[in-house]
Amino acid sequence: MMTLSIQIKTFLVSILFGILFSLLLDIFYKTKLFNIILSLIIVIVFTLIYFFILLKLNNAIIHPYYIFSFVIGFLLEFGIKKLLKKFVLFKKK
Repeated sequence: MMTLSIQIKTFLVSILFGILFSLLLDIFYKTKLFNIILSLIIVIVFTLIYFFILLKLNNAIIHPYYIFSFVIGFLLEFGIKKLLKKFVLFKKK
């Protein structure tokens, strides 16, 4: 049984990790050299890092809402990126 504080920490780490994962995948995918191989390596490395973080936080217990929060963080990065582009374009005018 996990305490509530550990669950909240893991939930927040999952969201932040999803944002970071999406951002870095976008950055590395823009290089046209070996897109598929590079993306596969990034996914494997980030999966290992994520499970290592979960191991340190809560003995690597995975609940469906951690995966859900990771996906939310991944999708949140797209919205953040759109907002940043909108503000940057607004400032240029």
